[in-house]
Amino acid sequence: MNAAIPSARRFVLRALSAALVVGLLSVTQLFAQSQNLPLDHWAYRFLDRLETKGLYVSRDYSTRPYSREAIAEIILQIDASVKEDPSRLSRVEAALFEQLKGEFYEELAQTGRPISVQKKEQEPHLFRYEDEKLVLRWDALAGEQSRVESKRKVDPTIPKSLFYWGGSFRAEINRSMAIFADARSFILSDTDSLSNTVFNPSLGLPVTRKALVDVAVTDNASAYAVFRLPWFDLEAGRDLVEWGPGLRGTLLLSRNANFYDLFKLTFRFRKFKFEYLHGFLNADSTRYIVGHRLELRPWRNLQFAFNETVVYGDRSVEPLYLNPFVPFIIAERHLGNRDNNLLSFDFTWFLPEKRMKFYGEFLFDDFSLAKSLFGSFGNKWGVLVGSYWVDPLGLHDTDLRVELIRIQPFVYSHRNPVNTYANYNNSLGHWLGPDSDDWYVEVRHQFSRDLELGVSWEQRRRGQNDLNFGTRPADGKVKFLDGVVERTRFYGLIGRWQLRRDLFLTTTYHFIQSKNLRRRPEFDQDNHRLLVTFSLNY
Repeated sequence: MNAAIPSARRFVLRALSAALVVGLLSVTQLFAQSQNLPLDHWAYRFLDRLETKGLYVSRDYSTRPYSREAIAEIILQIDASVKEDPSRLSRVEAALFEQLKGEFYEELAQTGRPISVQKKEQEPHLFRYEDEKLVLRWDALAGEQSRVESKRKVDPTIPKSLFYWGGSFRAEINRSMAIFADARSFILSDTDSLSNTVFNPSLGLPVTRKALVDVAVTDNASAYAVFRLPWFDLEAGRDLVEWGPGLRGTLLLSRNANFYDLFKLTFRFRKFKFEYLHGFLNADSTRYIVGHRLELRPWRNLQFAFNETVVYGDRSVEPLYLNPFVPFIIAERHLGNRDNNLLSFDFTWFLPEKRMKFYGEFLFDDFSLAKSLFGSFGNKWGVLVGSYWVDPLGLHDTDLRVELIRIQPFVYSHRNPVNTYANYNNSLGHWLGPDSDDWYVEVRHQFSRDLELGVSWEQRRRGQNDLNFGTRPADGKVKFLDGVVERTRFYGLIGRWQLRRDLFLTTTYHFIQSKNLRRRPEFDQDNHRLLVTFSLNY
């Protein structure tokens, strides 16, 4: 009986795969599709600013990454708003908008709608080829980060220097399939935290230690294909998904996780958007993630979403989790209540007349109204709230943001370690981790298209619980920030200068005050840290 179960599952998976292939081949006409915009692209911050000012309404809401096609549609909305009232963009914003249009000039041309794009702003490529059925682009990638610090071992995970090189590739084939690939190799020096060669994904990315020259070498890559079908979009490959409105991280699914193999379905209808994914995680045993998200924007000023994810493992793929529409909280119970199920709700409230927005995300790992919200193991939750104010007090080209986060103990963990909410030993959720909180305030000013300066303040606290410890306490009670609490305050300055198109110099300085550093009692110290980063995409 037990031996037949894996065979049945393999049969179901093969049948589903065959049905998908037949469905793709039977479609007489596929529709033009485009790749996703990488999550670290400068356009996301700029678009966030313009959306808060009310210049457009995104059809992708708080689901990232955006497709390049979706950003082209956003640009057309912004262009129409500016034509009605040119004063809605400042001189600096207008210059950034011209660069943004140039970045997406090919996608804009495919819309067939008239929009002016300056030739000098068109996105350059190291190599480009186009014919009637094929468009290829190849870009070179390189970057370097150097660290200067007054105390050497405040955070041993930050290398003294980091250099990377690689390339990115984009292609559209017969206007029916879009392909993206990004591959990079990293050389890290002074890596005291790396004592040996690592090839265990439960410990992180593969690393090769070069002891003679005190460097470590690692690499990373994403690659996927995207199809536009009449009823949904399909993505298959290696990518990241980020759900939620947070700037510096999100609670349920975030970019902190590192890339993993997945397939993703996206369906849009008027003011609704539905997304489903099934991912194959990297750990020391088989581990999967499945999730779905329903987003609604009933009014121009309000959007909200309901989300579920499940991490499961130590077995083959569950057919029940391949159903995008079944509530996972029910599916998980029908499968024996042995997996790691999380739910979340997030919202964004826009006030364009005040150039402000408020947003929040509420995560529930376990939840019971019959138990204490703050002191019971039966209630594991996290909350993120924030506000964003564009041009505060009439200061043009200035942003003010406040973001507060609290994550209760034992969130993301599980009694069975195989179901830990992690990929490559990084949390799939917020980088802060359980039993912690964070207060963050940031002010930035864009002096010109190419120069931005900012100041920030942050307080971060961490208790003794961490992602990999999910054992229930004997008395069933928990205490937030239990044991020796590490408290760190950061006073920051940041400068970002675009030296030339897509060549950036970023300098970040922090004065860091640490109390009980690494949760060692009375290990207190002050530290000065300077990070200088160059990045090139050409």
